[in-house]
Amino acid sequence: MSEATRPKYDNLPGIDTAPDIYETPDLAEDVSTIQASTNVSESDDDDDDPDRSAVHHQRFQTNQARNRFQPSRVDAQGVDFSDNIAAQRRSYRTSTRARRRRGEILGDRSDDEKEEAFAEKLTRVKRELSELENEYERRVAAGDKAKVNEPDPKQYLEFAASKIDNIYAMRRGGARGPEAQLERTITKFKNYKPFEPSPKLSKAIATAPPLPGTQVQRSQLEYVLTQAAEFDKRITQLEDSLGLNGNTMPELSEGSTFPVFSTLQRLEQTLGVVSDASTSNFDTAIQQIKKLTADAEQLKETRLEAARAGSGSGDAKAVTYPDQEAKINALYGTLPSIDKLAPILPLVLERLRTLRLVHTSAWQADEALSELQVRQAKQEEEIKKWERQLVVVEKEMAKCTTAMHNNIKVLGEDVKRIDGRIEKLLGGGEVE
Repeated sequence: MSEATRPKYDNLPGIDTAPDIYETPDLAEDVSTIQASTNVSESDDDDDDPDRSAVHHQRFQTNQARNRFQPSRVDAQGVDFSDNIAAQRRSYRTSTRARRRRGEILGDRSDDEKEEAFAEKLTRVKRELSELENEYERRVAAGDKAKVNEPDPKQYLEFAASKIDNIYAMRRGGARGPEAQLERTITKFKNYKPFEPSPKLSKAIATAPPLPGTQVQRSQLEYVLTQAAEFDKRITQLEDSLGLNGNTMPELSEGSTFPVFSTLQRLEQTLGVVSDASTSNFDTAIQQIKKLTADAEQLKETRLEAARAGSGSGDAKAVTYPDQEAKINALYGTLPSIDKLAPILPLVLERLRTLRLVHTSAWQADEALSELQVRQAKQEEEIKKWERQLVVVEKEMAKCTTAMHNNIKVLGEDVKRIDGRIEKLLGGGEVE
């Protein structure tokens, strides 16, 4: 081999002059080993077919990217983008139009936007103060004496921290520490107004029917009793007009044991029979009564003749004939009165039906009122139990509040004592 054809680094030690061997895994028969073309296809069909190439050939859409970041605003004022190691690390803030519409702007706003709220400004100042404290501690730990010998920034940090703490305390009502905050919270709860009655319940109670025993209920009861007494008087007058008394109707006597409802039913049936009778029926009844009277007189004469003949068996039966005759005469004398009362019979029947309905409704109302009284008694008993339990709970809450105050005081004293010991340890003093 001539000098011109020899490799340049052939004489250097450690050079492997053997040919390079590349091993490939076993290929399947249906997998092509033809190298894919690196030319970018201009057609859209190549992009849609994933089997032709594993490379995604979609172009970068600059218009879409510009439209995506167009509503964003970047505040890069005073920001250093260089790689200088001495540059201050100051980040820039961005805000989008959608966030500004929702009022959810993260970070600071630019100058042309509305001024940030007081709470956001206070939060930002506190965060920046925490960053300054961390940076100061890193510098002190790194031993940067040139920066430490300057006017100590820790004093400014402590001053700013105290100012921020004062602002936070003033926003919380001037309470500092857990004891003062707990006392302020308990005082706030104690100053709350008691719960007022619900408007819906007050309206329902105002529109509810009067309870038994109230003045309105008494007036209604007096009115009902007056109407019942008047109706009873009218019924008595009707009985007198009809000739009904304890002799003709034993149910109406003073010592009657029949209930009013059954008596009213019988009276209604009797009046119904009388009202169904017409003038022709009355005439027929009068003729039949006259016929019966003639028959009775003829029978009377026959029996008198038989009595004269000395028939002893008819003496007992003859005694009852005068009673029957008296009853027939009384019925015959009642017919004119019935004729006169015929026009008012429908009205009387309607009043009797109304009276029966009143009795039935009064019985149902009495049962409902009894049930309501029982339920009200149970509710009153439950309300009294709740009142007793509430008194017990209030006493327990007062005890727990007192115990919590004592525990917070003890814990606060322990924390102060531990803080004093830690300060002594950091200062190099002896701990008692």
